[in-house]
Amino acid sequence: RLPAKEICRFRAVCRHWHSLTTDPLFIDAHAARHPGPLIVASFKGDDDHVHLMDLSGHVVKRLPVPPWNACLSAHVMCSRLDLIVVANTEGRCSVINPATGAVSHLRKTLPDHSSSEEELALNEGAWRRYPDYHVFALGRVESTGEYKVLRIASEDCMWYDFDDTSCLECSVLSVNGGSCRIPWRSTGSPEYGTEIQKKIMNGYDIEPDFIAAFDLDTEEWTTIPGPRPEDDHGSSDDGEDMDYRDMCSGSTLAELSGYLVLLHERDYYSRLFDVWFLKDTENHVWEKEYSIWAPKSVFPARETVKPFLLLDDGRIAFFLHHKGVLLLYDPTTKVFSEVDTGRLRAIGLYTGNLLSLQNVA
Repeated sequence: RLPAKEICRFRAVCRHWHSLTTDPLFIDAHAARHPGPLIVASFKGDDDHVHLMDLSGHVVKRLPVPPWNACLSAHVMCSRLDLIVVANTEGRCSVINPATGAVSHLRKTLPDHSSSEEELALNEGAWRRYPDYHVFALGRVESTGEYKVLRIASEDCMWYDFDDTSCLECSVLSVNGGSCRIPWRSTGSPEYGTEIQKKIMNGYDIEPDFIAAFDLDTEEWTTIPGPRPEDDHGSSDDGEDMDYRDMCSGSTLAELSGYLVLLHERDYYSRLFDVWFLKDTENHVWEKEYSIWAPKSVFPARETVKPFLLLDDGRIAFFLHHKGVLLLYDPTTKVFSEVDTGRLRAIGLYTGNLLSLQNVA
């Protein structure tokens, strides 16, 4: 019944305690009593740690942030695995195993590619490219169990053309076995321009109506059509057809219960938000599961709102990026409540076991 933090301390008492608490049967039994998941969080004002906490806001473990992040605003990249990715927008990234404390520092060097000129012609003019922004995503290949990190480096291009993807440098790196010596491999770019600043997790919002998806197994980009107005039985709840382009541009993506989910701000003035689930990935079938009214006092204007977790009791957790808060929404009572935490910078989910000794980072 004790938390993993206290049990880990017993391992230093004697060999008998160490043997007992590292036994796979004991670890499985403890996991059954503490099903989780835990939230991985970085807090505003604390650049030295990331925290593992439960849904009540209680911190169960603190992990030191790699030194290079100390003054560079480290962010926890959203993941639902047993590893944590800590990165910043400057291109620094580390993978941490919370159970063992093992840390893998990923190379910052970009892979070689053919379009390396700093000056690019655009019609009769020219622009200059500058490294500007990086995002990282951690995933695991289901068939092999191999962990990979996807990196998308954006370059701030003047006179940006959304049909031109030369401003994006996409690459992937394997991080298994505690080694990151294998260089980054270029993956090419998505078919369309990609807007990476929208804090989208499992894909990236692109014009006019598609989601870019990366297959970790084949290391190839594909596209998924977003939901169409006719998917909502021909019209929205208020009887007015929704604009397809607006649906994609005013949305964020997340994963809930194994589904790709799109949160769409349907109407800025009425404060209506629709939650769409991709029910059939092969045939691209979307279903609208929830319509939520959220006044500006709950979801402020221009706030980046992301669905975060669907609880067993039906409540939905939402993360408000700019406010740095985590809200719980009850679809039955239509009431929001705030989780008691400090101001959050970024959050993710940890689905591993803190008692595990497996070293995968």
